Amino acid sequence: MRYSVTVDVPYMKKLPYTIYSKGSVIEIPHIDKNQEYVHFKYAGGTVFVVFYTFKKPAPQKEYRRAYIVTCWESETDGESITLPGIDEKLCLIFTARGRKVDDLRRVLYVLTDEQGDEHKVFKLPLLFWYRLGALIQQSGAARSDVAVLWESFTHKKLLKLSKKERQKLRKAV
Repeated sequence: MRYSVTVDVPYMKKLPYTIYSKGSVIEIPHIDKNQEYVHFKYAGGTVFVVFYTFKKPAPQKEYRRAYIVTCWESETDGESITLPGIDEKLCLIFTARGRKVDDLRRVLYVLTDEQGDEHKVFKLPLLFWYRLGALIQQSGAARSDVAVLWESFTHKKLLKLSKKERQKLRKAV
């Protein structure tokens, strides 16, 4: 059984990186007693995405990375990895660098915000995420390709809702 994972996002603590994570949160994020971190707890057995921006000393630019990960369970998951701000061992599904980070962020927007259910996509099987990573790496994941992948796993059409329709759907849920 896969266990839940906590991502510690710097709050008042100065670190050489920033973190943004997205997934199926199981607890309301909270700030620790020292007011250094905000803790986000993600459901075990689900996938989540972690975005990093690493700062370099001037005159060099900062660089970005994004990782699609889930908690590491056993040797069948391959080699475990650790990432800054996460104490648990993780199973790496996909790594994005540079422009691919923007592609991943756009795809997540299409799969979460436009569908009206922010958590459903993160509960899809790992195979979906491996294929999504391959799509992003290969072609930047055109909306039509993502729609075909989505439909093959959920047997539902990928919605293209207007902003007004998304707001109505969120209020109904």
